[in-house]
Amino acid sequence: MMHTLLPVAFVTLLWWSSTGAVLWLANGRTEQLHFRLLGITLTCAFGFAGLIVASTSDAAWSPYLAFISALAVWGWIEFTFLAGMVTGPHFGDCPPDASERQRFRLAFRTIMHHEFTLLAALIGIWAINHVSGNMMGFYTFALLWLMRLSAKLTIFSGAPTLSIDMMPHRLAHMKTYFRVDRIGPVFWASIVTNSVLLVAAIWCLMNEKISADAHVGLVMLTTLVALAVLEHLFMVLPMRDSALWGWAMSEENDKKAAATAAE
Repeated sequence: MMHTLLPVAFVTLLWWSSTGAVLWLANGRTEQLHFRLLGITLTCAFGFAGLIVASTSDAAWSPYLAFISALAVWGWIEFTFLAGMVTGPHFGDCPPDASERQRFRLAFRTIMHHEFTLLAALIGIWAINHVSGNMMGFYTFALLWLMRLSAKLTIFSGAPTLSIDMMPHRLAHMKTYFRVDRIGPVFWASIVTNSVLLVAAIWCLMNEKISADAHVGLVMLTTLVALAVLEHLFMVLPMRDSALWGWAMSEENDKKAAATAAE
């Protein structure tokens, strides 16, 4: 039982705390961002080192190290995005009369550099893990990437109760590309796909022939998929997931978010 409960608790706690930590760092005072960038860059470097160590070990702790290391790399990319350091070449609002094709093109240009950074990190982690054959770090990062891509397309298509207050004010122009007046078709496609993936992962966990190490890694990935489904549901249900990370959002950002919502 501990081989299941411990990984579930580990992933859930790390997902909650790391998301809050990145939000807290990105929402800090602008003049302090470069100091925070230095700290999170060192964390990212340790993440890559951890990926190398985990990929060459078959010890019981290696899936945990691989997961937290992949999350450290992911955290650097998320911080640089939320801090407005690595976003895209376009910084303007979405024109009110833009067609769907134009809105998609401009929306992509606002986050293009961020997307390319994610892809480069994905390839780099694959190269690290491919040499040893232990792919837990790559699977973790790839799953985070796929789930985030699904969330972005859902937001673009339509998510009526999206917690836009979690975005720093410096990225306010990106909110003009969100559709919050309906539930878009991408949401339903994402929910069905993620749910099928979740059921398939649970079915694999029920296989008695799976090794102990593989079981721990699969439990972690399954938990991550379950959390992704939960995040998608928060986008359309009458509840805000930002309450989970209220401690991570600065008072200044809360006031700006309230002022924006009131306009």
